[in-house]
Amino acid sequence: MIRVIPLLLALVALLPVHVHAQKPAKESKALFDGDKVLDLEIELDKKDLDALRRAPRTYAKAKLKEGDAVYANIGIHIKGAAGSFRGIDDKPGLTLNMNKFDQDKLFHGMDKWHLANSVQDPAYISELLCGELFRAAGIPASRVAFATVTINGRKRGLYYLKEGYDKHFLKAHFKNADGNFYDGGFLREIDQPLQLLRGVNDVKDRADLKALTAAAREPNKDLRFQKLEKLLDMDKFISYLVLEVITWDWDGYPMNRNNYRIYHDPARDKMIFIPSGMDQMFGNPGGPIEVGFQGMVARAVMESPEGRKRYLARMDEIHKKVFVPEVLIKRIDELQLRVQPALMAIDKNAARDYPNQLNRLRNAIRERSKSIERQLKK
Repeated sequence: MIRVIPLLLALVALLPVHVHAQKPAKESKALFDGDKVLDLEIELDKKDLDALRRAPRTYAKAKLKEGDAVYANIGIHIKGAAGSFRGIDDKPGLTLNMNKFDQDKLFHGMDKWHLANSVQDPAYISELLCGELFRAAGIPASRVAFATVTINGRKRGLYYLKEGYDKHFLKAHFKNADGNFYDGGFLREIDQPLQLLRGVNDVKDRADLKALTAAAREPNKDLRFQKLEKLLDMDKFISYLVLEVITWDWDGYPMNRNNYRIYHDPARDKMIFIPSGMDQMFGNPGGPIEVGFQGMVARAVMESPEGRKRYLARMDEIHKKVFVPEVLIKRIDELQLRVQPALMAIDKNAARDYPNQLNRLRNAIRERSKSIERQLKK
């Protein structure tokens, strides 16, 4: 009689390694809390390589390797807007979906994640630093790690690995992860047909966005703020506005109606804005703290007396408790020890210039803090 269980165990031992014993939250925490630079290999056959050349935004099939771990039949497409887009034969930014074609695969606890080419951030750490600032202020934001990437045998360079906005991300930040989750897209306002990324039995026909739009257009400024506060998590939204201005995210929702997500939290029936694409930060250390916002909701909040009052109070609080130059510069020093050796192994010229890029960031953070302090005193 054949002993079935030992035979099955023997067969499982021969399979590619892609099963993870830990829970997704613990596994992703281990990745993002660690200091390892991953070494990733991506393999595409000719058909899928040609498909990405023709239609870079459409998922193709690929194989991913990390050491002994092999993930077959994952989905991959090219990401990036006008400034950061690079083709598959260059240094492409990539979105990877572990379950696009086969189910039940996770990569360090994630089913969707990104490899950012960082061509607009030679320091490689802006999104990591800013994400930590936002999370410290209570705003959901993606975590960041680092990886070197090889595609079809050719090294493409150092990347930062960014957590995707999948169900595991939502579960980490909200009690109910089944709400409507919208992608702001490229230069789109909330009254436009934003892409619904996910949502399970939540409000239909974008009624949540429509209500938010109507509230933002209320002509009476005091009544407008009251209506918005019923729909928005106002404390989080004001903190979001403050940090968008402190970090001078000129390409985010408040200033440019770009690079954002919105989640409708069914548990509280509140909307939460989430930042994204923070790779061009601190470009104007002396920028005003009261900005002429383009984003409809940001402008509506700031034009009301109560909104402006809370914004300036929260600016003062975050400036004192969260945006602390000494702490941020110490963090930059820590990250330099991780990133510069990895960069040296791939691009010696970039590695030699790397201290200059970090010094620019250090100086911008110091100057931004001084500017905010001067403006708040007025």
